[in-house]
Amino acid sequence: MVAEVSPLHPSDETLATTVDLFLDPSRDLMASTRRTYDKTLSALVEELGGDHRLADVTREDLDELLRARWDHVAPATWNRHVAVLASFFTYCVDREWLMVSPARKLERRKLRRTPAKERQDQVFTHSERDRLFTLRSASLRDRLLWRILYDTAARAEEILGLDVENLDRPINQAVVKGKGGSAERVYWTSETARLLTRYLAGRKSGPLFLTHRGAKPAHAASSDRYGNQTRLSYRRAAAIFKQASGGATLHKLRHSALTHLVEAGEDIALVRAKSRHTSLRSLERYTNPSPAAIAELTDRHDPNRRRK
Repeated sequence: MVAEVSPLHPSDETLATTVDLFLDPSRDLMASTRRTYDKTLSALVEELGGDHRLADVTREDLDELLRARWDHVAPATWNRHVAVLASFFTYCVDREWLMVSPARKLERRKLRRTPAKERQDQVFTHSERDRLFTLRSASLRDRLLWRILYDTAARAEEILGLDVENLDRPINQAVVKGKGGSAERVYWTSETARLLTRYLAGRKSGPLFLTHRGAKPAHAASSDRYGNQTRLSYRRAAAIFKQASGGATLHKLRHSALTHLVEAGEDIALVRAKSRHTSLRSLERYTNPSPAAIAELTDRHDPNRRRK
């Protein structure tokens, strides 16, 4: 539950105080999100000083920070820092600590797309997807993880954070912790349900996805343990998938699932509801037809094919 925060008087608002409130554990941010925010905002506080008045921060201050700290980085990294600053100052505006965000209209850099990046960003074809789901060299756990990520179109962190107790197996649904800590429902197919039954083998509790048997890390929280196993980490799951898929990220399963639904002619409002994006604009990147769909369209209208 997010703590109630009383608006401060403008003259009392400092960067250190508002950053601490933004990162407060009561906001229930995902650990990876909190780390990303903290890296950028710690640099902001270091650059301007913790006692610097929030109302005195200008766009020029933020431009100087970005150029001093991250002018040399890749466009995606630059844009991530810009997004963090925008999120923080929007938070401050929403709480009426500021009238206008100084992060408005900060420069976002155009991503350079290399041939390798283009291949990586393409969605899986249906045959590529099916190959992964039936890969003999992959464990039952990993094949289940990949299928449930595709079926639900959920973020990998959400699914890896599930406990067995979160599953509503009779109706093939579960409640995950979404962005911002909100409880959100995801859905899967009967094939995923079948794999779940095989994988759980009667287990009723503990993290859904576990490491293979081995020593119990001392740093693992009790909620992330089950016997001598611990919750499968995002880093390990991503490494396994990268090797099995030839370099793809786990997010590509979500991207592929949503793109395939759009290509199948599903109502865009339903696709948005499944993706749990807050706006149709956020869904735009998934509504572009895949190269395979464009190739199929071209083939269907090939005059030589029509004459066959």
